[in-house]
Amino acid sequence: MATAGTVSSTRSDDQNHKETDSEFLDFENSIDMNDLAIFVFAKIADSASDDEKLVYKFTNLLNSNDAHIDVIGSKGNYFVDLMIPKDYLKNILGYEIKPDGKKYIIFRMLILANCSTSTTNTTDIWDTITGQTFSSIITQLAEWNFPMSDIYNADGGPNVETLYKKNHCPMFGTNVFAVSEPDLFNSRLEHRINLGEVNLLRSLAKVRVVDNIQNKDTQGFPYIVEAEFLSSQNQASQLPAGASNYEDGLQVHTPNIFQENSNLTCEGTYKLGILPESWTMTPQSQRKGNVFIGFVPEQKIGNPNNNIEVGMPIFHIKIVNKKADETIENLDYYVPMTSYNGVNFSFGKNILRNHIYTLSVNDFGAELKMQVDVVPYRSCVLEPYFGLDRD
Repeated sequence: MATAGTVSSTRSDDQNHKETDSEFLDFENSIDMNDLAIFVFAKIADSASDDEKLVYKFTNLLNSNDAHIDVIGSKGNYFVDLMIPKDYLKNILGYEIKPDGKKYIIFRMLILANCSTSTTNTTDIWDTITGQTFSSIITQLAEWNFPMSDIYNADGGPNVETLYKKNHCPMFGTNVFAVSEPDLFNSRLEHRINLGEVNLLRSLAKVRVVDNIQNKDTQGFPYIVEAEFLSSQNQASQLPAGASNYEDGLQVHTPNIFQENSNLTCEGTYKLGILPESWTMTPQSQRKGNVFIGFVPEQKIGNPNNNIEVGMPIFHIKIVNKKADETIENLDYYVPMTSYNGVNFSFGKNILRNHIYTLSVNDFGAELKMQVDVVPYRSCVLEPYFGLDRD
């Protein structure tokens, strides 16, 4: 299990998305091993109509007394080994695997990371998930949400590291793997089965404002001093839309908006934090000042009450300028994600989880001149191993 700075694998989906590095690794890529749940399901490949049945649920990996799971490693790199006794698997499948069998066993892994909130106990929340099949567990998890107040620190700033109470972004991932009967029957501790990868989707989107204002004076004026995001959502869903049919490695194209807000009223304002110079993915040639980032729930991009003169959500950008007479002026600009100053933006119809939305301010005057960009994140990859105890 490789997380945070150790992530090296990438993947793009069938829409030919370009992948992009993370910037705030501790939040965007890391996993709290004390706040991680792994569900393992199985079924026989030719029983396509049968739901995958729960084999194991692990929610306390680092402190587990279960002899069937072993976790070794240190922060950022872990090996998670799972042993499934043959008789136990027989009870789940209703079928005993054979050394010369012709069937394939389908294993599914469901992983949810960084799920607890300030109002829940990490262990207690998993006790509420009592389903015994993949579909029933997904149905229960679909009711989950997390309020931004449990993640975002309104008293933090201006640096991004101070803006988040929760140090890890909530994530979701699932994948299926086919294993032949002989391979499964003959597996053991010294001959593990490497199933493959599970890519984790972040449950939030990242929004960015880049100070690329040209022709600054020797003191750096004009410059962006602060940026905020006016959001129509203050809660987010743990699961992506269509979670039961989600295919590993694909980006989402439909939002799972937790709270309907057809009027697109502002339900939360979130400061964007300044990135350290060495963290930002924007090349030096494309920025003349600070880069500000933040994390927000999925939500619609549109016009409240169909009023084309108003758009939501909104970037609130504060600029400090030095006038010709050497006096300092503070200017506020409200930039909807729909359009600005007669120019329509290409952000799309929704903010989607696991995507990055960048607004670059390139010129300063009576109005701002800007460039927008939307890209998916790089994957956060887990590589599961299995062994089978034949006794």
